[in-house]
Amino acid sequence: MKNRYEAMPGELLIGKWTGHKWRVEREIGRGANGIVYLVTGAIGQAALKFADSAAVASETNTLKSLERVREASPGPFFIEADDVEKNGVIYPFYIMEYIDGLMLHTFMKNKKEEWSFILLLRLLDFLEPLHNSGKIMGDLKPENLIISGPTHMIRAVDMGGITKQGRSVKEYTTLYDRAAWHSGTREAEPAYDLFAASVLTITLMHKKEVQEAGGQIERLIAIIESSPVLQLAAPILQQAISGQYNCAKTMKKELLICLSGKEPTKMRTRKKRKSKKWPVVLVFFTFILMVFLLH
Repeated sequence: MKNRYEAMPGELLIGKWTGHKWRVEREIGRGANGIVYLVTGAIGQAALKFADSAAVASETNTLKSLERVREASPGPFFIEADDVEKNGVIYPFYIMEYIDGLMLHTFMKNKKEEWSFILLLRLLDFLEPLHNSGKIMGDLKPENLIISGPTHMIRAVDMGGITKQGRSVKEYTTLYDRAAWHSGTREAEPAYDLFAASVLTITLMHKKEVQEAGGQIERLIAIIESSPVLQLAAPILQQAISGQYNCAKTMKKELLICLSGKEPTKMRTRKKRKSKKWPVVLVFFTFILMVFLLH
């Protein structure tokens, strides 16, 4: 990529315009649009991203525009933008908050499958203020999300896919893209993210099966119907992947109702399957656990 600098651990980077010094600790992320490093400066630890000038401008504008929803912490806080000069070449970068925590898929490795629903609830909390600000996440995938703090808040570590509602999604990953599943367009709207959130939840439990489904929505639904755990929230997941939700708050509310064992008329389109493996007490336990963690 043009104007993307490859830094080395221990290297000292000096901002061309601010004169601020940043010591590179290690690389913490790499993608099509840039490389992110953990750095230490006068303010402590931060994340530094090298990208081309257009990407730096776009992403810094996005982070600044999210300042008004800072209390919900959808992503890292913007600190500053600058350039570094090496051998006569200018490399743009920007500094943002370093979010300490575990990547979503790493977090799930030692957790029971039911934790996927807790993370879905957290993800809906993350998406609601973002959608209310007129934007969507777009490239919603485990690699772009991190679990932070004792309350397991979900934060975004890559905001490059954020797109203004009504436009075409800027970045996407095929596995979580509704257009690739022939279940809608790539128009940026809340329903696009809610589709991805549901597929992400299913993937946390059955990644291999979802990958093998190859964009066939019928096979995705079959995975839900064949999984005792996913059956606990089957009506919600199915409605989300069919585009029936366009509001994260509504989806969260109905997910909680569903997990409590209740059946609102508008949510059920088919009879609930019985499962000898997962008695009602497990549903109740799961719900209580979620309420405890959410508060």
